[in-house]
Amino acid sequence: MSAEILRLFAALPLPPGDSPAGRFSAQPIPGIPSCSIGKDTAGNPVLLVETDEVGPRGQGDPIVLENLSVLHNVDCRLQSQGGVANTARFSVVRCCGDDRTLHEYFLRVLAPILGALPPRPQRRQVVDAINTLIELFRRATQPPRKTVQGLWAELFVMQVASDPAHLIRCWHTMPEDRFDFAEGRQRLEVKTAGRVRAHHFSYEQLCPSAGALSVVASVLMERSAGGQSVNDLVDLIRQRVTEHHLLVHLDAVVALTLGSDWRAAQVDRFDRQLATESLRFLDARTIPCIPGELPPEVSDIHFRVDLTRHSLDLSEDLFQAGGLFLAMLPI
Repeated sequence: MSAEILRLFAALPLPPGDSPAGRFSAQPIPGIPSCSIGKDTAGNPVLLVETDEVGPRGQGDPIVLENLSVLHNVDCRLQSQGGVANTARFSVVRCCGDDRTLHEYFLRVLAPILGALPPRPQRRQVVDAINTLIELFRRATQPPRKTVQGLWAELFVMQVASDPAHLIRCWHTMPEDRFDFAEGRQRLEVKTAGRVRAHHFSYEQLCPSAGALSVVASVLMERSAGGQSVNDLVDLIRQRVTEHHLLVHLDAVVALTLGSDWRAAQVDRFDRQLATESLRFLDARTIPCIPGELPPEVSDIHFRVDLTRHSLDLSEDLFQAGGLFLAMLPI
């Protein structure tokens, strides 16, 4: 749906220059007749959600963020591409500012949020969907929680996996979580490096709690102008995952991870060929670590391990466990 929404917006003409601020060129989104994608007189993208006319005009406090504004129960005049104009009551979600990269981000994240709505959503469902969008934009003003390179590697492992939907279900909700993916007793941690396969670990990542099994996905990465971006990988994942609630979670974690660095999702690119050829899964039990148990007074230990000469074979018993470890294997 992302490509369709982007195409609809690009095809919309600007309303006439003398049009009032509440007039938009708009086109209904296929499959969701109550929702239209619009363009205001400044060329900004707008989501218009038709509502019933219960309650006074403008009811509800407006929401104004740095790059987003939301007004409920607004009487707006829409002009279709065919020239037909009409006035109706809408919730109006406008992406503010003339940053075209921001416009694309707004239109891209709309797709899974709206895709989860029924054709004729109830007001509560619409409000929840808009609140989800608001939360994404709030996260885009916060400090970054992880490097773009680390996020790219996690998305790459998901995108090439035999079951990317399974990995999204197991993906951390907070970038600072000890492991990137977790399910039951199974843990998966993604590590990146340059041309030398040496990674930084915490002691707990190689020595998880009793009964837990941990696998490390090791990826060698280099920046490349002709490579793929975070947005490219997200688009590829969307082509293989149909559950809209999982895609909403995907966008939410990406937004929380990048924070105010969200533009890097489109700008920073990495060599996919190198990542594909270098991806290896390692049994954490075989990776050199500090021997023995730590004294209870000692904590927060981190160290670097050079795996250049380490065996890159993964034990068959881990595959036989199924679940996360089976879903992570590349197709």
